[in-house]
Amino acid sequence: MANPKVFQFDQEDVKVTIPEQSRRVRAVTLPLGSLGKMASKSGGFQPDRLVINIALEDEDQPGVYLEEIDLPFELRIRYTRGDLEKAQKAGKELKLAFWDGKQWVVFTREKHQFELQPSSQGDGGGYGVVRISRWGDPNIAWGK
Repeated sequence: MANPKVFQFDQEDVKVTIPEQSRRVRAVTLPLGSLGKMASKSGGFQPDRLVINIALEDEDQPGVYLEEIDLPFELRIRYTRGDLEKAQKAGKELKLAFWDGKQWVVFTREKHQFELQPSSQGDGGGYGVVRISRWGDPNIAWGK
């Protein structure tokens, strides 16, 4: 990535890396929703912990959020030992998903290059990493 912009959200331990685009783009956080209002009727993904609500903002037009950018950006989101143990106790894999307004959409290796990267610190946690080219401003959660 030539001249990427990196945005670190320390409280959530989230890092957004945006490669150089044709317009000036920055990552911002928006208020989190409520898990109770994000119940999926499909019975698929079960969220355990809301992490962050990220939007990509046009730097020249504050408050204007972009859904498409030129090159995909990378999102690194910390998972904890607790996140992993909840999934394992349920006999499922740890998953990362976003709320599209109607249902949870799980990040996949095929579509989002999703991967779990265990921490080298041996704390049982790590990072979920995805690469995204189209984005609104959905809430993101760890679950099973």
